[in-house]
Amino acid sequence: MKKLRFAAIHYILLIMYIMPLFITSCEALSPTVHLTKIKRLSLMSSKSISTGELKLCAFSANNKSQVSNVAPTLSSVNVNHGFAHIVERALPSVVSIATIQNIDPKIKRECPDFPPDTPFDDIFRDFSDMPEFNLPRKIRSLGSGFIIRVSSDVAYIVTNNHIITDAKKITVYLHDRMELDAVVHATDERTDIAVLKIKLSDLPKDKCNLVALEWGNADEARVGDWVISIGNPFGLSNSITAGIVSSKGRDLVVMPGPSTMSGYVDDFIQHSAQINIGNSGGCLLNIKGQVIGINTVIFSHTGGNVGVGFAVPSGVAKKTVDQLIDFGRTKRGWVGIRVQSLTEDMIEALGIKVQGVIVGAVTSNGPAEKANIKDGDIIFEYDGKMLNGQNRLPRLVGETDVGKTVPLKVLRKGNQIDLSITVGEYEEAVKSGKVDDLDVTKRSRAENTETLGITLGPLTESAQNRLNLSSHTKGALIIKVEPGGAGDDAGLAQGEVITEVNQNEIQKPEDVLAIISQAKESGRKNVMLSIVGKGGSRYPPLRIEE
Repeated sequence: MKKLRFAAIHYILLIMYIMPLFITSCEALSPTVHLTKIKRLSLMSSKSISTGELKLCAFSANNKSQVSNVAPTLSSVNVNHGFAHIVERALPSVVSIATIQNIDPKIKRECPDFPPDTPFDDIFRDFSDMPEFNLPRKIRSLGSGFIIRVSSDVAYIVTNNHIITDAKKITVYLHDRMELDAVVHATDERTDIAVLKIKLSDLPKDKCNLVALEWGNADEARVGDWVISIGNPFGLSNSITAGIVSSKGRDLVVMPGPSTMSGYVDDFIQHSAQINIGNSGGCLLNIKGQVIGINTVIFSHTGGNVGVGFAVPSGVAKKTVDQLIDFGRTKRGWVGIRVQSLTEDMIEALGIKVQGVIVGAVTSNGPAEKANIKDGDIIFEYDGKMLNGQNRLPRLVGETDVGKTVPLKVLRKGNQIDLSITVGEYEEAVKSGKVDDLDVTKRSRAENTETLGITLGPLTESAQNRLNLSSHTKGALIIKVEPGGAGDDAGLAQGEVITEVNQNEIQKPEDVLAIISQAKESGRKNVMLSIVGKGGSRYPPLRIEE
């Protein structure tokens, strides 16, 4: 009996210990409510959740002249007979997406602190030494997407960026389960959109006639209109749900993890078509079969559907996808100011009768400085649009064509001033270091460089000011340090600047990689860094031997 009791305790403790490894949870927005990106349930640890979450996006053809085949749309529909006629036309354009991500098991799970040489300590030590309890080496995830454009040799598929982030292999399944390898064409974190590419030559000749969906106008959708969602919930491909537009213009704080989507996408469509894990990125259609949104977020107590879903509207998505396909990146407007929205209390205190934003900082030599915008100015009209809950300055600027000159209306110390500003390019501003270093961290991963557990980015003007560096100082800004990596072992910290490696000056992040590569070829095990931080300069060694 004693052996049975001990065995029972042994297995109970085993279950208690391993259960957290098999539970995926949402971050709480409040004690009882969660606002979370749609996630796939999978056997992954809490560390790998952020890289394993996947959503799929659905986009349609933005220009019929660029699309070989476009799914037909319906001008009038009798919904009393259901939605089968809409689904039949749209379904061949919808795909399922599977990815494989490799996770390096650097962090070992800590076991509870029991007194040494006790049965409990022995049991948990044995468990923690088992390889099964290290972080998984591979994560397999599922999501949704759909065909947006077809050329003579390739088809473009839109999905959410977080679905394919860090993926080593991407597989697309057509509606008839035909399996194809896909590659990433371009991505955009600010809208969480990614465009994939598949080769038509990989298809049998009788299946090369792929069809792209057509964009609809989300601005024309009314609260109460019917909408249809097609996606891959829980891996159940080609699943259809229907609901209505519940609200428009929702401004959300998207969780979990750092995201710039909620800082740019400020007019989500709220709808009641059921979406669950695996629907993320799938298409939201109107009753003409046109794409008016991309399913991205659910609002839930448990992580399951409760009838409150959110989609990125087609107006934001279409322009982003067009640029990603045509240029391989986005080209968004930028004016070089930091702003704060006016609250009702601020409006009352200032005695003004307009909504808008107050300028908190102006980037040196940026478009705003050239337009004579000053700290403390209140911008209440941009390009003929009054700023309010529906017209927010960051998105209005981002959607403005680069190089366009637009009028502004500004209040300065109570007096109205009419100004004009020529819009610059956001991506170029990031590249030249004019955008704040936090923006570089979150919004421009394409500009960052990773090596030895360190993520490096361009040295920004704000980082130079924060560290009291001269404008002539060059170097690479440390964006992120992976726990347990070589950078962490060397004591490096986010926000510090690498100015030299082995006494060679650093002009840009790529220089660090080049010098480390040369040192490895020479058989060296370490390089010496010159680091500038808040505490001054220091010279830590960085181990480069694998």
